[in-house]
Amino acid sequence: MTRPKPKPTSPTHLFRGVWPVIEGTGTATTDAELISQAIGDLPNVAHRHNATIVGPPRACIADGRRVPGSGGARHVVVIEAPAVPATGRGYRHSSGG
Repeated sequence: MTRPKPKPTSPTHLFRGVWPVIEGTGTATTDAELISQAIGDLPNVAHRHNATIVGPPRACIADGRRVPGSGGARHVVVIEAPAVPATGRGYRHSSGG
């Protein structure tokens, strides 16, 4: 049986998330609220991309036309945070039978 690899203690990657700002939807009324909501969503988004956030995020609202991944939105919230690859699950699927 092999031992699991220890989780790196220092960041090995910079994770970047992009959230489109769509006027007239959502509950945020200020830029700070938009950023706060995106930061709250960051761990879930990172998890979907097999990453774990390990440090404080930096955030801004940017011109979406200049940000890859904006989906054509005029403005986007961009958050970057130090990250490491997510650890693998401790099980394996059987081959069936």
